[in-house]
Amino acid sequence: MSGIDGAILKACIKQDTKAEYALYRYCFALLMPLCFRYTRNEDDAADLLNKGFLKIHSNLVKYNEERAFDAWARKIMVNTIIDEYRNNKAYKETIMQVDMNELGQHYHPVDLNEAEARMNSKELKQYIDRLPEASKVVLNLFVFEGLSHKEIAAQMSISEGTSKWHLNNARTLLKKMMRGVLSALKMYVL
Repeated sequence: MSGIDGAILKACIKQDTKAEYALYRYCFALLMPLCFRYTRNEDDAADLLNKGFLKIHSNLVKYNEERAFDAWARKIMVNTIIDEYRNNKAYKETIMQVDMNELGQHYHPVDLNEAEARMNSKELKQYIDRLPEASKVVLNLFVFEGLSHKEIAAQMSISEGTSKWHLNNARTLLKKMMRGVLSALKMYVL
């Protein structure tokens, strides 16, 4: 077991509210970055985290102490994210179209190397958030969770080929978005 004291977990099973609060705080720090990767804002991430935490809390009696708690909790959270995706499949999102001329108004002339150096994880997340929902989920599961296309296909009820297509689509769209920003910056450098 790693990360959290086993006594807290046992107290949670006995419905000790202080222990439940300690577990929630621990899970919040552990799982919020994971949830935020799959959502567009902190409120949606917190909502997703709460749904996952309820599953973690209600399944504590099934937790095997020989397994790392962090890995077990992350697995439940990833499954919760996939379940939410399946439940909201009808609300497919489209890519936000950005006029590169308008984008240029918000940038000051800079060196391209400086622009690349300025790219941080928050900006990358903004690009990922603009992807179609299915491609975004597949990208996150493949790149950040390390799942294979076979595992993704099974969990999302799609074919392996569809999983591969979504990953390729996400990569292609991200390249286009980033290339567009760098092209806009290049115009101002010249």
